[in-house]
Amino acid sequence: MDTSGYFDLTVPENDIDSLTINQQDHFDCSLVNSATGETYKGFILAKSPQGNNLTVCDTEFKRSGTDNKYQPRLTFRRVDAEFNDVNAPAGSKSRRIPFSDGTDGYREFWKMVAFLFKFKETVDFGEFDGTYQVISAEQLKEYMNNASNSDAIIKMADELEIEVSELLRTKSTIRLLKSYKEKLEEFIETNASETDVQNWLDEDGHKYRQQRCMIFGLEYIDFQREGSVSSKKFDVLTRVGSKYVDHVLIELKSPADDIFEVTQSSSINNPTSTYQIHKHLARAIPQILEYKSTLEAKPAGDAELEKLGIKGQSHIGKCIIVIGKHSDDARWKQNRENLVRSLGSTLEIWTYSELFNKLSSTIENLERIKEHEEPTEDLSDWF
Repeated sequence: MDTSGYFDLTVPENDIDSLTINQQDHFDCSLVNSATGETYKGFILAKSPQGNNLTVCDTEFKRSGTDNKYQPRLTFRRVDAEFNDVNAPAGSKSRRIPFSDGTDGYREFWKMVAFLFKFKETVDFGEFDGTYQVISAEQLKEYMNNASNSDAIIKMADELEIEVSELLRTKSTIRLLKSYKEKLEEFIETNASETDVQNWLDEDGHKYRQQRCMIFGLEYIDFQREGSVSSKKFDVLTRVGSKYVDHVLIELKSPADDIFEVTQSSSINNPTSTYQIHKHLARAIPQILEYKSTLEAKPAGDAELEKLGIKGQSHIGKCIIVIGKHSDDARWKQNRENLVRSLGSTLEIWTYSELFNKLSSTIENLERIKEHEEPTEDLSDWF
């Protein structure tokens, strides 16, 4: 088909990134194929199955005397195979041109918008530029995982009247969590050291820290690693993703350690086992509680608190120590239950097995929710 000077976005081989917007003269710009030099007067956004009805967008760029940018003039038309306008149906004053599904060309429409917006230094988008932004799926994921955006994400969730975790309910998040689950399983099976776990969280210059710290739960956001206060260095500081600014401290020990050290002794007729708190856990408990008291003793506006992103006075709602693996031994489980009961409500001890099970349940819940949701398009399919 002769496309009559239109760039056909319905043809997969046509790469919109080969186009550019060049100044034609003092008053006009034009769409140009940077590889071939061919110019276009607009885009083909959709075609009927028979190819005799098309949706096109005519594009013109007229220079503004106000800001010297070129204002986009877009005209959407329904045309026949000869690019003549198709009249409105009998009895109708106008013809609607929806972009509501794939056959209407909504993917092609958003490809065009994203392309035009790349030239915002040349093309005048008016208040749209300051109010809205077209982003890709990767840009959205990067925004959601950027700690500096946490307040905006919480505000967004409040305005939408949804939980923060709902904003993270995407296919890509589920895929990430599944890969992290595999990594946790590897740590458990290989008896990794606490340094191995910390190095994985901080890999590639902390590039994946915010994402990988999701192993502790989607309810937590804004992760700080190895921060220090009053010369005391903690492993992880996070906070609950809600309007309540309760922070949480997490201390990481090795999956190879245990909650208990078990000493075996025996007499001739009476072998016995003695359970004691493992030396690494015994050291971690007062350590993390000291971090808590030090942070909470700081006055609002303290420079060290502000460096950690804490506004106002700090309140540590919970301290968590992650250590060892779960045991099916009846006495181990009884001693573990006794220990949990003896601890205050602000101190919790998790095993890596429990962390693994918690992450598995999170994935299952997200997948179950996806199954009951209406089918939606993957954002990455838009571009």
